[in-house]
Amino acid sequence: MRTVIPMIPSIVLARALAEAPAFAADSCGGGCPKLPKSTRWVSATATPLAAFGGNVLTAMLAKGATKSVLEVDGLLTDGPITPIALPRVFSLGASVNGLPMQPAAAPGSFEVITDCGGYTDSPTGDTINTRACTVTGQWWLDMDDPANAALIGVPITVTLTGGDLLGGPEVGAPVDMSLRVRQVKKK
Repeated sequence: MRTVIPMIPSIVLARALAEAPAFAADSCGGGCPKLPKSTRWVSATATPLAAFGGNVLTAMLAKGATKSVLEVDGLLTDGPITPIALPRVFSLGASVNGLPMQPAAAPGSFEVITDCGGYTDSPTGDTINTRACTVTGQWWLDMDDPANAALIGVPITVTLTGGDLLGGPEVGAPVDMSLRVRQVKKK
């Protein structure tokens, strides 16, 4: 029997071996015995960058409430842990229980993009290849909108989806990701 060993680019292999284990933090400590009603923060540190859609964070709240707006802030960065400067295009998207949030894009698709040399990787372009790449986004959802009626009175799960839109050479390198969810009463 013959064993086939796939070729792995040496840079990806070196990064994978050098990575510290991912650290996840959650404001709902202690295994989250009781879901929070209005706010939640979740993050992952030094997790391997994936092609878009492969980096996911979720945060669950006890239930959707009327007369409120759901607010989401998301971040994906290679920040100070960037091993070398490589072209990449980071992107993020957000959904709640599978429904798109505003500004609306289809669930699981990207909404915000930061080009860190993926499309214009030359000193003469508008974007030059920098050491750190960060993408942030803000989304919201009016819980009183009739299209969102299925969210009222049930647990809600916000999903932040991110990654490298081009699936470029930095895939596998460590990145940090953060998600903040707030359900705010309308006044």
